Amino acid sequence: MNLLQSIEDHLAEQILSSQGLTQHRAGKVSRQELVRFLSEITGISDSYVSHAVGRTLASPITSVTSAEGYALYYTPINAAKVLHLLPTLSLPQQDLRVLDLGCGPGTAGLALLASLEQSIHLTCVENSAPMRTVAEKLLSTFRGRGHLKSLSILPALPSPPAEPFDLIIAANVLAELSTSQGDETARALSRRLTDNGHLLIIEPGQQLHTRRLMTLRNVLLESDESLAPIFPCLRRDACPMLRSSETDWCHGTIEWAQPRLNAHLDDLLSFNKHRIKYSAMIFRKGVPLDDGVRVLTPPTKSRLGVEALVCGRDTYGVVRIRKGTRSENNRALEKAGVFDRLVMSEPCVGD
Repeated sequence: MNLLQSIEDHLAEQILSSQGLTQHRAGKVSRQELVRFLSEITGISDSYVSHAVGRTLASPITSVTSAEGYALYYTPINAAKVLHLLPTLSLPQQDLRVLDLGCGPGTAGLALLASLEQSIHLTCVENSAPMRTVAEKLLSTFRGRGHLKSLSILPALPSPPAEPFDLIIAANVLAELSTSQGDETARALSRRLTDNGHLLIIEPGQQLHTRRLMTLRNVLLESDESLAPIFPCLRRDACPMLRSSETDWCHGTIEWAQPRLNAHLDDLLSFNKHRIKYSAMIFRKGVPLDDGVRVLTPPTKSRLGVEALVCGRDTYGVVRIRKGTRSENNRALEKAGVFDRLVMSEPCVGD
C-alpha cells in the first residue's frame, strides 16, 4: 500500500466516527461527517497565512477537535515532505534515537514508522496540550514497518539534555518562532546530535520563510564547525543566493499521489495541494562536504542551449550546454531535476 495512504487510513480510524470510517473505507466521507473539522482547518490556515515571518505565532490549536482537524488535513502533506527527504539520510540500522521538535499530531514519527524498519526511540516535543493528546493516540496505535520501542511526548525540551539523538527533526517550527528564538533553537538542536547525527529542518514552501531558513543556515554553520550541510547545500560559506539576490529562494516541489481524503478535503475547503512546495535544510555532524553541485532550477532550453542554475563548494551560477555540444558526458545536467547532485570533471561556471 502507498505509505501516505496507510497514514491517512490510520488517521481516519483514530479520528473519524464509526460511520465516517465506514464511508472512508467505501471511498468518500460525507460533508456531514467532516463539517466539524472544516472551520477548524480554515482557521488554522488563516492564522498561518496572516502570520508575519520572524514573529512568534500564537498557537491556533485551541481544542482536541482543532488538533484532529489539523491532523486529518496537514499530516499527509507534511509526512510527504519527510518521506521525500528520508533517502538523503544515512541512518543507523539498529535502534534509532529520534527527537521531533514541534511534533504536532506526530507527523514525522508516523512517516518514520511507516517507512523505516528500525526500532525507534521517539521523543516528541509539543507545547500544545491538545496536540500532545492527539499525537499520543496516533503514534501509540500506528502499525507500520518500524517498531516504536519507546515514546515520550513532552511540553518542552528536556533540560539538562538527555542522550544525544541520531536524527532531529524540526518541521514547520521555526516559522512559528521569532528570529532570535529560531536561531537559538537551531543552535540548541545541533548540540544534541550524536556524532554523524542528522538535523532536518523543514519550513513552508514560501519565499519569506525559505529566505529566513537560508539565513538561519548561515547562523548555524558559523556557530558549529562540526556541522556539514548535505541538502540542498554543498558548501559551508555564506549562502551565495542570498548575497546575489533579494528575492530568489531555494525551494523544491513534490509531485505526489494525493491521498483520497486529503483530496476530498481540498475540494470541500477550496484548497489546492495537488503539488507540495517545501524548503528544507539537512545538516550532519562530523562528516566532510559532499563533492559536486546541486541543480537549483529545472534545466531549460534557450537560444544558446540548455541552462540551469547550480550551486556547490566552488560554483554558483548558470551553467550551459551549448547547442551542438550535447554528449553522454553532459547529458546528466540536461536530464537533472531540482536538487539533484551532479559531479563535474572540473569546477566551472558558464559553458
